[in-house]
Amino acid sequence: MVLEGKHFLVISSVYPETTDANHGAFIREVIVRSQQPGVKFTVFAPAYEGSKSHELDGVQVYRFRYFLKRFENLVRDGAPTKLKRQPIYLFVAALYILLGTCQLFWVCCKEKPDLLHVNWPFPHGLMALPASKLLGIPMVFSFHGAELLLANRFGFVAHILRWMTPMSAVVTANSSFTKGLICKLYDGPVDIIPYGMTIEAKPSKQRPPGADPRILFVGRLDERKGLRYLLAALPTVLTHQPVQLRIVGKGILESEIKAQCTALGLDHVVEFLGFVTKEQLADEYASCDIFVLPAIIDSKGDTEGLGIVMIEALAHEKPVIASAVGGIVDVIHSSETGLLVPQKDPSMLAEAIVTLLSHPEQAHEMGRRGFQDVQSRFSWSRITPLWQQTFSEALGINENLNTKDQLKTNTMV
Repeated sequence: MVLEGKHFLVISSVYPETTDANHGAFIREVIVRSQQPGVKFTVFAPAYEGSKSHELDGVQVYRFRYFLKRFENLVRDGAPTKLKRQPIYLFVAALYILLGTCQLFWVCCKEKPDLLHVNWPFPHGLMALPASKLLGIPMVFSFHGAELLLANRFGFVAHILRWMTPMSAVVTANSSFTKGLICKLYDGPVDIIPYGMTIEAKPSKQRPPGADPRILFVGRLDERKGLRYLLAALPTVLTHQPVQLRIVGKGILESEIKAQCTALGLDHVVEFLGFVTKEQLADEYASCDIFVLPAIIDSKGDTEGLGIVMIEALAHEKPVIASAVGGIVDVIHSSETGLLVPQKDPSMLAEAIVTLLSHPEQAHEMGRRGFQDVQSRFSWSRITPLWQQTFSEALGINENLNTKDQLKTNTMV
C-alpha cells in the first residue's frame, strides 16, 4: 500500500460530530473511505458552540475554540450571510483565523502529520501556512467554490489566494466551475475531484393511491439556495395540479422563508422538516417525485460549487430540476437526467415542474438515466482512488499516476 505509514491532517470548517450528522459529511466520507491499515487521519475543525474534541470513526477530531460559546457558529448556516447581517462576526472571523492558526500549529507539533489537506484555502490556507513552512509539512489545497467567489468580491482575498496557492503541492477543485475560478488566480495544474453521496440510497417508495405528488428541497435556508423562488413558483404549479413540497434543512433565513410561505397561502402544501437523520433523508429522497434545487448567484456572488444533494437525488433515481448556475451544470445533463432552468425565474421553474409532473414516464426515464450517470461519474469507487493518488502525488510518491489520469477522465465529463 503506497500510503502505508502516512499521517494526514485534514483541515475543514465543517465536520460531523456524529455518524448521523450532515455538516461536512462529504469530508468525513473521503476520510472513512480512504482509511487503510497503517494509514492515519486526524481532523482539525472549529468547535460549534463550545463543542469539545472527540473521536469519530476511529479518527481524532480536534475542535478549536475561537470565541464565546454563543458566537461559535460562524461556519454554520453560511459565514458570508452572518458577516453581512451581524457585523460582530467580523471580529469573530478575525479570531477564528488567529486562534485557529495557533491551535493548528500546536496540533501539528503534537501529531507530526506527513500532509495537511486544506479544505477551503481561504481562510484555512493562511492558518496552515506557518505549520507548513516552519515544520516542513506539504499541503493539498481543496477548493469548494465559496472562497473563490469571496475573492471575486474582495480584492484582498484574491491577492492572498494568488500568493498562497502556488505553495500547495497539489490543487483540487470540486467541479469545472470551481476550476475555472481557480484558473483566474493560479496558472498551475488543477485536478477536478467531485464528492459522492453521503447516504445509502433506498429503493423508491410508492405513494398511496390518490396522494399528491411530492417535491423535495434539501439544503441550507440561505439566499444562494434560492428557495424563495421555488415558493414563488408553487402557486402557478397548483393551478395545474395539487402538490406537496417538503423542505429539509434550516438556516438564517428560515423565519423569512416561512413568512413568505404564509403570505403566499402555501402553509397547507409546504412542510418544513428541519434537520433530519441520514436515514430520514434517504426516506425523503425515496418518497419524492421530483427533486428541485433552485440555486442562484446571490448578492454576495456566491453560488453552488457542486451540489451533492442532486447527486443523492439521482442515486435514488429521481429527476432533478435545478438552476443552470455554478457547478450544477457538471451534475445535471439537461433533458437527460433532469431539467436546467434560468436562475431567479419562478415562471420557468413552475413550467419545468408541471412538465415533469404531467409526463411521469419522461420523469421516470430521467431518473433512470440519472442513476446510471451517478454510478459512472460520482461513485466512491472512482473518487476514492483519485484522493489516494492526490495524496501520493503531494508526498512525492509517483506510483500509479497514469491511473489517476485515467480516473480523472472517467469521473468528470
